[in-house]
Amino acid sequence: MLEFIWPWMFYLLPLPLLARLLLPPAETRQAALKTPFLEDFRQETTTAARAIHGRQTLVLAGLCWLLLVTATARPQWVGEPVELPVSGRDLMMAVDLSGSMNEQDFFINDRPVDRLTAAKRVAGEFIDRRAGDRLGLILFGDRAYMQTPLTFD
Repeated sequence: MLEFIWPWMFYLLPLPLLARLLLPPAETRQAALKTPFLEDFRQETTTAARAIHGRQTLVLAGLCWLLLVTATARPQWVGEPVELPVSGRDLMMAVDLSGSMNEQDFFINDRPVDRLTAAKRVAGEFIDRRAGDRLGLILFGDRAYMQTPLTFD
């Protein structure tokens, strides 16, 4: 089902018409420097052709305004609610990224690895066993920052 978050924005639809009716027309000035355009090379068009072109421009501008106001009203497709598991835990993992994590004092498959690689492997195994829990990740070194907020993903 389509739902508009800000349906009151549709009150802006008559704004161009009100501006046209209430504001004085803009002054047309002669350009100080004439630049050639494609219209300068065409033959004179008839009044009827200019009127049709003006109506097409007006319809296109009206359609653009309608689409802009509709987008501003924030349309959202609302579907069926999704059941999320609520029996799990909220866990935040903190991982050190300082220079000390470059020390190769751990062994994986009889091969020396640095501390960060060992931490990634242990964290991966831990995450795989966390069905139904929300996990987040905080990284720190000189300063701490949240890399990932709590999520089921």
